[in-house]
Amino acid sequence: MENISKVPSKIIEIETSIKLFEYLKRKSVIDDDMYNFCINRFMKKQELEKNKIDDEYINDLNNYKLLI
Repeated sequence: MENISKVPSKIIEIETSIKLFEYLKRKSVIDDDMYNFCINRFMKKQELEKNKIDDEYINDLNNYKLLI
């Protein structure tokens, strides 16, 4: 069986938010302080989500549903 890397939807959502803030910073919509504040918060959330990952978490399909 092929080994497929699973990424929980919450981590994908956080990474997408980080990309959005990078875009806003490049377009000078937000300043550096706001960017740094938000990115630091997202990074902390991402670390918390990554720390929760274990075999039970990986096998729970509810963690992979798209958030709409």
